[in-house]
Amino acid sequence: MLWAVAMVLAGGLATSACVRRVRAPTATADGVLTATDFTVHALPIYRLVTSETLIDTPSRLLVLQVRLEGTGEASYMFAAQDLVIALPDGTRAHVFDRARAVELLRRTAIAQADFSYLQRGGYVPGGIAAYSRRPLADLVSSRLLTEGTFDAATPLQGYVVVDTGAARTTLDGAVVEVVARRMTDSARTRFAYQLATAPHQPSEAP
Repeated sequence: MLWAVAMVLAGGLATSACVRRVRAPTATADGVLTATDFTVHALPIYRLVTSETLIDTPSRLLVLQVRLEGTGEASYMFAAQDLVIALPDGTRAHVFDRARAVELLRRTAIAQADFSYLQRGGYVPGGIAAYSRRPLADLVSSRLLTEGTFDAATPLQGYVVVDTGAARTTLDGAVVEVVARRMTDSARTRFAYQLATAPHQPSEAP
């Protein structure tokens, strides 16, 4: 069973998505600086569905894999409220806190976010073998993104669970924004980008 879970997690985040940086001024009206020495990578990896009968249908509950990494000398502090996802229609996705995310992962069935598995002959419902779903959900629960520090040598990574408000097959066009606090001077610094996904397999767990 562990081998099957490992196969589900195989792949690479870096080669699975195309991230387009959003151009922004060096400082905004709220005094937040534009990041020049950290980056964010994010990708929708899984769906959470409330019933096994919905395992192959779009869901409003998605799991994203997120990685924050410094590119310069500075270190940054990240907190849960520092991540915001603006959807293409202008609304914001709700990002669940850790306790609620763990509960959702316990009560739902996990499936691949990428529906390309439906095009393969003899596909497994949800793209994940039934006996692998619970161990995989437990693994995601144990590796949710938490507050912490990151820099060029030590990235901060994990999963976040979000509610998009309506069932969606893609998050293409969504803008993911992170505002982190620089530890040397407490300056609030923003990195924003527009997400565009490509066909992928779920990447290796962070």
